[in-house]
Amino acid sequence: MRWLCIEVHFLAGRYHGKADDGRAAQWPPNPHRLLQALVAAGNLGFRRKEFSDAKKEALRWLERRAAPEIVAPRECAASALRLYVPNNDLDKVARAWAAGKQPEKQPNELRTDKDLRSHLLDSDATVRFLWPIEDSEWPAARPHAEILCGEAAHLHALGLGIDLVAARGRILAGAEKASLLGQVWIPEEGIGWRVTIEGSLDELLLRHEDQRSRLELAGGGRKSWVAAPAPPSVYDEVRYVRRTAGRRRPVHLFSLDNGNDGFRSFDPRFTMKVAAWLRHAAHQRAKTLGLNPAFIERFVCGHGEDESAKNDRFSYVPLPTLPTKGRDGRIRRAMLAEPFGSVDLAARDVVRSLSGAPLVDEKTGEIVAELRAEPFPDTITNRYIRKSRQWGTVTPLVLPGRDDYRSAKAHVLVLKALAQAGYTTPVLEIHLQREPVFAGAEMAGAYRVPAYLKSFPRTHAVITFDQEVLGPVAIGGGRHIGLGVFANFGR
Repeated sequence: MRWLCIEVHFLAGRYHGKADDGRAAQWPPNPHRLLQALVAAGNLGFRRKEFSDAKKEALRWLERRAAPEIVAPRECAASALRLYVPNNDLDKVARAWAAGKQPEKQPNELRTDKDLRSHLLDSDATVRFLWPIEDSEWPAARPHAEILCGEAAHLHALGLGIDLVAARGRILAGAEKASLLGQVWIPEEGIGWRVTIEGSLDELLLRHEDQRSRLELAGGGRKSWVAAPAPPSVYDEVRYVRRTAGRRRPVHLFSLDNGNDGFRSFDPRFTMKVAAWLRHAAHQRAKTLGLNPAFIERFVCGHGEDESAKNDRFSYVPLPTLPTKGRDGRIRRAMLAEPFGSVDLAARDVVRSLSGAPLVDEKTGEIVAELRAEPFPDTITNRYIRKSRQWGTVTPLVLPGRDDYRSAKAHVLVLKALAQAGYTTPVLEIHLQREPVFAGAEMAGAYRVPAYLKSFPRTHAVITFDQEVLGPVAIGGGRHIGLGVFANFGR
């Protein structure tokens, strides 16, 4: 697969564009705005004579494609700046003065205040729009993609007229696309960001021609009034979310059956033991399926990897019961979680084979429970996978450093743990404590941990993100074996 990439570098490191109702700031810039900028650049000055049918066809090819991924730098809101803009009524003042009369309003009253609030951009201040091109369609798509790469070089502004840019277009291979720096934004069902559809280009070309005619009439001193073009109306809308905020890790839910359509329950302090039973069951089924030994060792068993940094594997997550009243906390359910965006078919084969598999204590050989696939989440599992801004630990977080949870560096270690696990959504608040967050949980030091983690501090935590994050959330050392597992607060 290839990717058409249009890179837009904001020269001042700021972006002033707003949502299309003009009332709220919007980040990242929407794809419809990019098409507007390409039309404007292609018709600027002498380039209007070069705006060929081939260029129009390339833009029509682009408008029909699905909403692109957007890779954008981090941003933060700058302080508001208030400007005062003349409202073009000075001709009334001039006529009053010419007639020797006092105007109804003085020139300093004929102005409109306008607030600007820009986005300050980190890193290289470059936004990248990425459209996938399948290998099978590349021969037909190549001429259009190459024309668009050339047209991108003529972009001069994106957003407001003061948002000056330098841009270019490139065709990227998959590895090049994966190496791009920045936050990845993906489209999902919703509203807020305009995207192009068939007919968007024709409408923009007509609006551009109407505006040009209007300016020519005004420049020629003609009295005829030409109304301003109507706002764009040929577009669709989607919602853009950060990939790690909007794309759930594929999860597979199981109950721990006692063989008589009831639950077996286990002490949450031994969550790593239950996780070991789950991993053993997955290992046995993967071998029975005859899967690639390297895949089994890496993805199923998690061997040969740096635990603090590698995530290309199953996470085995026992799920303690969160009671609405009283005290429970016993483990009756479990979850297998794949990496973010995983589409590994071998992993799905393993999961499908696990329903009905026994959980065996390897030390005693005893069958302690049977896995029963749960096709739909219930009220308990929803606490682990439903979208939320605020999450608290059910099992303690093992910090990736030697500092105590009370130290000033502890919050930095939590952010490090989030980054290691693949969560990039900005955090508003972190609270750490030894005491359990939820009823039924135990003190942070009461949970059994592997030998290699015993020297690292354990803490319970409450994390508030700046936007909703999809579960599951599991971070820190031992996150693949049931430690550092978070639940939402059910609100």
